[in-house]
Amino acid sequence: MKFIGRSAELSALDRMYGKNSFEMMILYGRRRVGKTTLLNQFAEGKNVLFYTGVESKDSENLIEFGRAVFSYFSNVKREVIIIDEYPYIAENAPELASLLQREIDREWKDLNIMLILCGSSIAFMEEDVLGQKSPLYGRRTGQIDLQPFDYLTSAEFVPAYTPEEKAIAYGITGGIPRYLSLLDPEKTLEENILALYFDASGYLYEEPKNMLRQEFRDISLYFAILGAIGSGSTQLSEISDKTGFDSAKTAQAVRKLEAVRIIRKDVPILNEKNRKLNQYIIQDGMFRFWFRFVAKGTGAIERTYGNEYYAAMVKPYIHEFMGPVFETICQEYTFRTGVTGKYGSPITRIGKWRGADPVLKCPSDIDVVGINEADKTAVIGECKFRNRSFGKEECETLMDRARLLAPYRIEKYLMFSLGGYSDWVVEYAQNDSTVVLVSIGSLYSGAF
Repeated sequence: MKFIGRSAELSALDRMYGKNSFEMMILYGRRRVGKTTLLNQFAEGKNVLFYTGVESKDSENLIEFGRAVFSYFSNVKREVIIIDEYPYIAENAPELASLLQREIDREWKDLNIMLILCGSSIAFMEEDVLGQKSPLYGRRTGQIDLQPFDYLTSAEFVPAYTPEEKAIAYGITGGIPRYLSLLDPEKTLEENILALYFDASGYLYEEPKNMLRQEFRDISLYFAILGAIGSGSTQLSEISDKTGFDSAKTAQAVRKLEAVRIIRKDVPILNEKNRKLNQYIIQDGMFRFWFRFVAKGTGAIERTYGNEYYAAMVKPYIHEFMGPVFETICQEYTFRTGVTGKYGSPITRIGKWRGADPVLKCPSDIDVVGINEADKTAVIGECKFRNRSFGKEECETLMDRARLLAPYRIEKYLMFSLGGYSDWVVEYAQNDSTVVLVSIGSLYSGAF
């Protein structure tokens, strides 16, 4: 398979490689996000010592690494050292960080060496490598926190799919390169979903459990919390009640799930100080799809009725599942097009607004809010991922909610729709330059 994306990260690595000095890059990110693939691409055509740590309870990793380093320095003059899965070595050989610090301070700082430390344990990399208490603190000259692909890069894995199918492919994989690479472009989207999720032998059928086992010793608590959030519990108290675990234990587990980036606390833009409006959500697309649909169908799937379960309990609700995903896609599009000032003042922040409507005396929200804090301007948007057209009611509702963002002045009203627009909305947009209609095709073509 061809190498897709990561041009910015490759450029950063190549710039560092081109310097005639000691350099140390810290590369980390969630499992399956493509760290090793990126490093392999970077290493092509270079003299590189590439050592990968393995799970071990003794010092075998450190011994093998020492042998590899000795052999490497005996045969080449341009030194690039990559230690992949560094936490596996360092956790069982805590002296390694101090040994590296000593070598860097005594010898390597004056040599033309590029050292890359890579790891999937985000907490370990942030605390024990980048943290102030680490012996390596202050030695790094760059870091890359490798993120999942955005919706546009994800679409490159399935170029023949329709825009709707590309969006769903992004939604069910969360932009994780490994999962995207499993989508067979010769198969329909539905065939891929059935093979990966709704077949007991499918790669993604057991993936949540496999991922959790790599991060935690006892996964039952974390599994229960994800199940609660997946079924609609968004507050810590609700999650604790749903799982039956006490609040302190639940809170600790929630923090750990946040640390590995499976869940996150969703904070509404412009209402950050109101903690009651915060919500815990599953941010990882694969986990979100699994706990929304697969978790409830394991009995049917393991009895080989996955296809039937999908047809009855999943397919009719895919558009509903895609609602929050589509909002994220539209937010990405709005920021990408708005940061250059295409809507008026450049957008500097993007998000979703939630809060109370003092006029209607009820909770309210705005799917897309892009703001410029300096001049108090904003663009707002409504997102509809459904086959029905975007109508007059949705248009008027969005424009009415502009008052909720006072004192921000609204420059554009963006209306995102999978199912097109009613004649009334089309005519209204033709006569009002503040109204912008963005079809799903436009999201993928870059049109404005």
